[in-house]
Amino acid sequence: MLLWDGACMVHEIFSLEKITKLKTRYPAAKLIAHPECEEVILQMADMIGSTTELLKFTEQNLAEEFIVATEAGILHQMIKNSPQKKFIPAPPNNNCACNECPHMKRNTLEKIYTCMKYEIPAIEMDETLRLAAKKPIDKMLEISISAGL
Repeated sequence: MLLWDGACMVHEIFSLEKITKLKTRYPAAKLIAHPECEEVILQMADMIGSTTELLKFTEQNLAEEFIVATEAGILHQMIKNSPQKKFIPAPPNNNCACNECPHMKRNTLEKIYTCMKYEIPAIEMDETLRLAAKKPIDKMLEISISAGL
């Protein structure tokens, strides 16, 4: 159900033209993509999945090269888990390597610690809204647990 046209700045900047050129340069490479990518990228992808699913796919798949269309932070873990494989970040449609989300980088261990210890900042909302928002999170956790993720 699409309630509004949401977007992720990282996932919407991948260049179809540049990825196509990479596929020509690395014909055996598997294109893996996060579902937040633009539809045209998803149609090209060999595998679409969550961050955990993409990581598992690169570990289990026999391919030696992967073009990764998601936030670049995952590359470190992919290389760590499969050092013999090559991971190529999908290029954006601009002139920078901006495959990192500046908003995700705002979260630090210190901020998480402070939040957990002092329970600040507080988020206050209507209880009906809170319960409605909790349903998809509970469902996601249920699916993850049943899939053994």
